[in-house]
Order: sequence, then C-alpha cells, then structure tokens
Amino acid sequence: MRQNSFSIEYGTFLRKVFYVFAIFVLLMLVLTCIMMSDISRMSAYTYNSIEKIPHNRTGLLLGTSKFVSRNKINQYYLNRINAAVELYLSGKIDYIVVSGDNALKSYNEPRTMRKDLIKMGVPPDHIYLDYAGFRTLDSVVRIKHIFKQDSVTIISQDFHNERAIYIARHNGINAIAFNAHVPRQDFFVSNVREFFARLKCILDVYLFNSKPKFLGDSIEIGGENISPKHAQLHESTTDRNREAAENGKNQHNDVVSEEADKPSEPQTE
Repeated sequence: MRQNSFSIEYGTFLRKVFYVFAIFVLLMLVLTCIMMSDISRMSAYTYNSIEKIPHNRTGLLLGTSKFVSRNKINQYYLNRINAAVELYLSGKIDYIVVSGDNALKSYNEPRTMRKDLIKMGVPPDHIYLDYAGFRTLDSVVRIKHIFKQDSVTIISQDFHNERAIYIARHNGINAIAFNAHVPRQDFFVSNVREFFARLKCILDVYLFNSKPKFLGDSIEIGGENISPKHAQLHESTTDRNREAAENGKNQHNDVVSEEADKPSEPQTE
C-alpha cells in the first residue's frame, strides 16, 4: 500500500512539473513571437525610395563577402554597394562607414567594399572603415561609441535592416535604413537564416546584454583634410598592430591584408 501511495504521489508530482514546464515553454514562445513581431515592425523605419528617404550625415554600410563561390559575385554584396552609391550620389548621405569582418589577414570585407565604392564615384576621403564589424550588433553599436553618430542610415537588405534598426534603437541610435535589393533566388534561404539571427538578436539584447568584441578610440567623421589614412586604411600587416587591435586598442589602425578576399556567406548575424 505504501509503495502504491508513493508511486501515485510521485506520478502526480511529475505531472505537475511537466505542466509547469509546458506553461513556461509556451510563455517563452509567446514572448519570442512578440519580440519577433517587434523586429518586423522596424520596417516602418526602412525606405525603398531614394526620393522619400530623409537625409542623414552618415550611412552605415553593413559588410559581406564579395564572392559566394570562386569567381561568382555575391548579389547581396553588389546590391548593397549599389544602394550605398545611390544614396551618396543623390545627396542623402555625406559619409559612408563601411563596417565588416577583418578577423583574418586573408579576409577583409571593408577594404574590398571601399575599393568598389571608389570605382563607382564615392570620394575616398568620404569613406571610413570599421574593421571590427564582426556581426551586426558590433557594427551598429560601434557606430555610436567609436564614430560618435547618434543618427544614421543603415544600408543592407530589408530583413537585415529591420534587425539592425532594432539593435540601434535599443542602444539609443536614431536609425533609419535604405533597402538594397534582395536576390529572389536566395529568398527562402535568407529567411531561414534570418529567423535564427533574430532569435540570437533577442537573446543578445534582453538576456546577455551583449557588447561589441572590440571598442577603442573614437574616430571623427568629417574632420578637415580627411585622407584614406584617416579613414583607417593602413597598409600594414605587422603582428604588433594586429595584436594591438585584438586587445581593443586603436581599432581604426587594424591590419589591412593585401591578399585576395575569401568567399563566404552573406552577413546576416
């Protein structure tokens, strides 16, 4: 009898634990859906029309790889470059901060994007490079803490822009965005990747309070006699400079590689 009574009580206890856990999971799912919806609502701050988008002094071009495979151009890259050039030549932004990954000597997103921006008519002294934009959160937060911009026009694809604006406004940045064209052949894959990227974004913002991997000295945008050197382009590959960058010191003097860019997936993190 005692054994049967214990088994009944134990079974009742397990059911209660299961119900509490199920309710907790359900609440987390509901909360996640609400937060996902909040990110989607950032579309109200995005623009598809060059005529309608307001002027901002600085544009933040989010980096990605130029190639997705050998000799195959990444359409996300190409469309972001075109969007940034269109904004600049239309007078909607005065300066461009190119923020991307330069974690390896053989891979340098900002330097590659700078070269293509110059080829398409953007003056070199109006381009600033952020080599520590390892992911979207780093790029967005650093535009305020390193480049001292409280208002910015973000340049990427629409789904990426919504998440970037969400991070920006959570960090007190008055951000809008210009939507680069989304390659339709990659539409499904992009949305799957973006779903998980938004989950991580929610965790970063509300649970982990994540910070950029590197911060550093502030960089003035629009100062007198700007040159490519002042725009962070330093043709040095010394280990000493790279070690300083890894320690979070003088991120604008990070190493620039002379090697070819490696193929990679588009940045959506």
